[in-house]
Amino acid sequence: MTTTRPPRPIRSKISTMPRKQSEADQQLELYKLITEKQRIQEKLEMMERQIKQLKSRLTFVTDQIEITEQSIQNMRTVNPPSVAKKPDSPKTVAQSSNNSSNFQAFYLEY
Repeated sequence: MTTTRPPRPIRSKISTMPRKQSEADQQLELYKLITEKQRIQEKLEMMERQIKQLKSRLTFVTDQIEITEQSIQNMRTVNPPSVAKKPDSPKTVAQSSNNSSNFQAFYLEY
């Protein structure tokens, strides 16, 4: 017994020739262009707001840096930095009863 396939539907041929321009096509193109223009303008405005905000923040941070540096200078003039003094003798030194040893033990403070 042979089975027969159902006939395939006839597909429409795709034409490579451009379609005739109509007013509806031109209206659609105009709508696309206007929409893109609005999107670009909104994006540009958003970027300008971000630039303004970043410049404001940069000014604030610069002012804070100057204030902090001035505060450090004031503290240095009022309280000059003290030089850390070395202790005269370590707190504890382990000494060997055998004097022939070349090792000396000491404690480091940190």
